[in-house]
Amino acid sequence: MIETRLPGAFGATLTDIDLAAPRSDQQIRAIVDALFRHRVLLIPGQRLSRAQYVRFGAEWGTPISFFVPGARDHEFPEIIRITNSPATPEVSRDGAMHWHSDSSYEAEPAAVTMLYPREMPAAGNATRFADSAAAYAALPDRLRAHVDRLAVIHDPRGGKVTTDGEVRGRGATRELPRVTHPLVATHPVTGRRSLFGFSGTAAGIVDMAEDAAIELLLELKEFALQPRFRQEARAGVDDVLIWDNWSVVHSATRTHYSDRDGERRLVHRISTRGIPQVYADRAPRPGHRNPAPADRPGPQTPGSPQPMPPTPNDPASASPAVRPH
Repeated sequence: MIETRLPGAFGATLTDIDLAAPRSDQQIRAIVDALFRHRVLLIPGQRLSRAQYVRFGAEWGTPISFFVPGARDHEFPEIIRITNSPATPEVSRDGAMHWHSDSSYEAEPAAVTMLYPREMPAAGNATRFADSAAAYAALPDRLRAHVDRLAVIHDPRGGKVTTDGEVRGRGATRELPRVTHPLVATHPVTGRRSLFGFSGTAAGIVDMAEDAAIELLLELKEFALQPRFRQEARAGVDDVLIWDNWSVVHSATRTHYSDRDGERRLVHRISTRGIPQVYADRAPRPGHRNPAPADRPGPQTPGSPQPMPPTPNDPASASPAVRPH
């Protein structure tokens, strides 16, 4: 397996790897660690059956069965089918073209999301990312100390932290209670801290007036979306694009809806909850708070994710296995 950094702030391409082949725990851990180092991975040239794709997804946690039955694959409900069919209702079009963290409106958000295109136009349909872990680390000290103790209110019907050009679909909602999540999340495996859920379904902050809460969330969003924290990646047919939902926010780009040859888009998406089985020992127990990374007993295994790694632009942070682009 060869890691090559993507141009830009973060992300990597993995080559010399066959996701259809059986994997040992050591091989699974190598892929998992690569994602947690780089936040976004592009794995090109994969020929996977749906069963093999679901098996790969399950290596990251528990696959989520999407709540809209019509969007699920009939045989493998873990797979969400994303299309650009012209029959798509207007209210549902470009519904992910806003900055968000997947399933932030759920009591347990998604941990990892992956896309596997089966049909794709020659251009367009990139996914935009922002490194919310790097953004958190770069906050002014006083602001970081302030946000450390805040919790965000999430509304499944939609948030209020929007900026120009963002679109949120309105055709696939369901009745769910509001939930709260810490504004600063601690990664369950690496221990790295990041801004979480400051956009998308964010509708306020606990014990804060709504106007002040939205103003603060917009300030954090503007900070996190600076070019120095940004990346864009595009998966073509047979490529797998995967991201760490704890460490990045993302947004789709505008979709062209068409059923013409060469313009159709069919993407198989899987999102998972929990942590990879190879790191099951780090899963939090009921009533138990995971220790801070520095307090975890035992040495780090070679190549495993470090609790607070340097920023990806720091040359000292380069793993020997990583080749600069």
